Amino acid sequence: MNRYYIHLSTLMLMIALLSACINPINDFEQVAYKRFLTVEASITDQVGAQKVKLYQSADKIDGSGNFVAITGAKVYVTTASGQTEDFVEQTSSAAKGVYASSDGFLGKIGETYTLHIKLSNGKEYESTAETMRKAPEIENVITQFEINDAYSKGDARRVGFNVYADFQDDPALGDYYQWFWKHYERAPFCITCVNGAKYNFSTSNCESPRIPNNDVWNYLCSSPCWNTTFSTELNLMSDAYLNGKRITGKKVARVPFSDYTPYYLQLEQRSLTRNSYNYYLSLANQTQNTGTLFDVPAETRFSLNIKNKADVNEKILGIFDVYAVKKRIFYIDRQAGVPDNEYPLKTVVDGNVYSCPPGSVNCQDKVPCLEGLYRTPFRPEGWIGD
Repeated sequence: MNRYYIHLSTLMLMIALLSACINPINDFEQVAYKRFLTVEASITDQVGAQKVKLYQSADKIDGSGNFVAITGAKVYVTTASGQTEDFVEQTSSAAKGVYASSDGFLGKIGETYTLHIKLSNGKEYESTAETMRKAPEIENVITQFEINDAYSKGDARRVGFNVYADFQDDPALGDYYQWFWKHYERAPFCITCVNGAKYNFSTSNCESPRIPNNDVWNYLCSSPCWNTTFSTELNLMSDAYLNGKRITGKKVARVPFSDYTPYYLQLEQRSLTRNSYNYYLSLANQTQNTGTLFDVPAETRFSLNIKNKADVNEKILGIFDVYAVKKRIFYIDRQAGVPDNEYPLKTVVDGNVYSCPPGSVNCQDKVPCLEGLYRTPFRPEGWIGD
C-alpha cells in the first residue's frame, strides 16, 4: 500500500521561494550547472487561467535562496487533438516570470498536453506528453478531534482535527493521487506597521518615524478581505496495491484547534500523472530523511518531464503537472468531540487598531485588500456569512 503523508513545509517553501522573485532576466544562461531553469507549470480542469512560472534558481554557493524571474519567453501548450494555447506574459511587478493562458482554456479528461518554452536566448524546452486522468469523487468526509501525546500542552501540534475521505478507485491500474487544501478566514486587518511606523496611502508602505518606538498599528480593510492558508503536507497515494477498491478513511488533512469557530476547508482530490507522482514522491522521501526542502539534494528535484530540445543533459528544476480535481467545500465544527480539559491555542494579535484622530481632514485609516498569495478580496466559493 503506497501512501505518503509527510508533515513538511515543502509546498509552502516552494511557493514562497518562487514568489520572492524581484529581478527579471531576459537572457537565461546556465552556468556550470550551478543555476537551473526552474519551471512551475500546471494544467487542470478548474475554471480560471492556467499558469506557467519560469525562474532561474539561485546559485547554491551564494546561499541567497532567491529565484530570479525569466521574462521575454514564448510559452505555449499543444494538445494531441491539435489545439495550441499561447500563455501570455503577465506585466505586473508582482507577476514577473508568470505566463497565463486565456480564462477559457481548461484541461479535459483524456486529453494529452505538451508544454513548449522558448527563452529569449533561443533555447527551447519541451515536456513529455502528459494525459489528464479522471479524479474520483470524494464520496464522504469525516472529521475527528485527535490528540498527539508526543507533544505537550501549549504546542500547536498536540491537538487538531483530522480529516478523512472515502472514494472509489478506478478499475484501471496506474492511478496516482494527491490531496491539497485551502483555508479562508476573514482578515481582521489588511496591514500591520511595527516600530512606530504609520501606513502611507500614497506609497502603500509603512513608513517608520525618525526614532523608532514600540508602537504597533493594525489597519482595518476598506472592503471584505480573506486570509488564505494552504496545506503544508505532501500527501500522496498510488493505487498499486488497492486497484479498483473503495478507499475508506484516507487521512487527507489536519486542521488546527486555534478557535471554537467553524473552520472553512476547501479540499482538492487530484489525479496525478505518473511523472508528477514520482517527482513529488522523491521530494517527500528526501524531505522525510533530511528535514526540509533546503536540505534536499538538488538532483532529487530535477524535472522528470521537461527537457532542453538540443541538450537532454541540461538539468531543469520543476515539473509539468497535468491533473483533474474533485473538490469538497465544508465547515469543520471545532467544538465537536473536544474533551473538557483541552482548549484552543489562540493567536494573540499585538498592537492597536489605527483610526483617524478626531477632527482630522482627508484622513484615511482603512487599507485596500490586495490580491496575493495569502490574501484575496474575492469571496471564497461556498463561503457562509458576510
